[in-house]
Amino acid sequence: MTEQGQMQCYFCGGEVVERLITHFRQTPRGTAEFRGVPCEVCLVCGEKYFSPAAIRRMEALSSMPAQEYVQLPAYNYA
Repeated sequence: MTEQGQMQCYFCGGEVVERLITHFRQTPRGTAEFRGVPCEVCLVCGEKYFSPAAIRRMEALSSMPAQEYVQLPAYNYA
């Protein structure tokens, strides 16, 4: 924490702020998109910090039927 009580990034020391983000996560059913996930994000390097409650909620949601299915473009880098 800084003197003002603001969290600092573990990796770069940058300022970390609370945000609602869209997060992609591997689940037993494949890659899933989670919208409106609360987390803390480093303004310098972009590192994300999720609370245990947020992780548990994403795990619980991934075992339920999806609310929506989207198509994503896929590319072979090689």
